[in-house]
Amino acid sequence: MIIAAKCAPEEKILKDIEKAGLSAVELYTGIDHLYKLDSIKQICKKFPFRYAVHAPNDGYEPELLSELVDAIGAEIVVFHDIYWEDEWGHIAEVFKPSKVKICIENTHSAHEPLKLMRRYGFKRCLDLEHLQIQCAGVYEDEFLPVMRQASHIHMTGYFYGSDLWHTHIHQSPEHSAYMLNLLKKANYSGFVVSEARTSLQTYDEFKRLNDFFINAMQNFVRPHRC
Repeated sequence: MIIAAKCAPEEKILKDIEKAGLSAVELYTGIDHLYKLDSIKQICKKFPFRYAVHAPNDGYEPELLSELVDAIGAEIVVFHDIYWEDEWGHIAEVFKPSKVKICIENTHSAHEPLKLMRRYGFKRCLDLEHLQIQCAGVYEDEFLPVMRQASHIHMTGYFYGSDLWHTHIHQSPEHSAYMLNLLKKANYSGFVVSEARTSLQTYDEFKRLNDFFINAMQNFVRPHRC
């Protein structure tokens, strides 16, 4: 697993993420970002990150999105299920020459991505905050199968009944360590994106995120003593 921060493609935030020691980023993109594509590409190329990109939820410009993805070598592009059937076919065609994995994020139900996975060969982006809300908690027997299907993970500090919406995962360390351990149990090895709101996208928070994740991974691999 590799921890990633999610943010807009802004140079100051990306500098803070790099300084904090993180090596992966998921870029939030609105339609306005794609209309400033040359500037965004120049900013992102200044950093050695592994990139994922979240497609805009406020417009439809797959050609511009594909151009960004290819320019920065993004490994994952994430979509919400907001497009019409003919648009999904067009998206599949536009990204056909690309090596990027197209992942569909669950919003209301873990079953949402399945029809697009079946028809177009898209992958699953599993949002664990959404999944816990859907299920009113954590059910390992149900979570592990969808975790095993995931190619990309969104995670926050949220646990059911809390008010930790879109906080970094280190905001609830015990629960987040438990969820990371479930992912390890499911043999997940991709990005884990800490989806924190804008007010928590600071150097100090990114540093805490990186330190927490390193410590969690070390604890998972620590050998048991008799």
